[in-house]
Amino acid sequence: MQLHIAVKNAFPQHEEAVDGICCEVLIGVTTHFEDKGWEVEAGNGLLFDSAIIQLTGQLFNNTQTFHSNVKKAVMKTLLFDYELYPLSSAGNEEAQIKFVKDKADELLRTSVYLCGKPDALGKSSNFTHPAIQNACPSLYYSSTASKSLCQFVKFQNYIPYKALMLVVAIIHTVLSTLCKHSSEVTSNLIAEDVECAYRGLEGQVDHILGNPYHGPKLDRMLEEWAASRMTGYTTKTGGITKTSHNEFNVILD
Repeated sequence: MQLHIAVKNAFPQHEEAVDGICCEVLIGVTTHFEDKGWEVEAGNGLLFDSAIIQLTGQLFNNTQTFHSNVKKAVMKTLLFDYELYPLSSAGNEEAQIKFVKDKADELLRTSVYLCGKPDALGKSSNFTHPAIQNACPSLYYSSTASKSLCQFVKFQNYIPYKALMLVVAIIHTVLSTLCKHSSEVTSNLIAEDVECAYRGLEGQVDHILGNPYHGPKLDRMLEEWAASRMTGYTTKTGGITKTSHNEFNVILD
């Protein structure tokens, strides 16, 4: 289910998901158990149907759990990477709160939160900010996570665009929270806010991919990030939200 959220549909609708992907996951698990010769309790009648409904519901709830896991990965370095710690010279608590709010607002307003250092030709590097680079590969290619992208042949050579967008959308949501509340980033994510940010990024990724310079550059970056995390791992075979800011604007210079 986490793989589905990361690379296919980050925001499944409840009824559609429960009757669709959740059932597919359960069937896949059952088939895997049967192939291994492990016992699967079939049950019968209404009791079995009730268990299936409960399990599919639990799988759907995994959507929010995974979004929270992404946030945890993001928060490990976000405040440091974006220099959101107020300086001691900022003054009293009120001044420090204002510093954090203003800094977060500037990062979003200018889209600086998206960009790393310019490349050797002096061109912008979208989606390469250290906060993104630190969170994205470590989240999806953890050597200790049994369901990381390392486990799937299809994703061992590159990080999918949608997986990248989910990380950036949650970074955007955290920064937006800091703009409003300064330090209240420990509260639960609001799914609607994350989805709004995600939709705002979709069109921008399309703009990048359609650019003859920045499109291949993004692809190379995602391949390099995956390769860096695959080191030492045995490879298996087998529409934009309107805003008065520039929060989602990539730079195609």
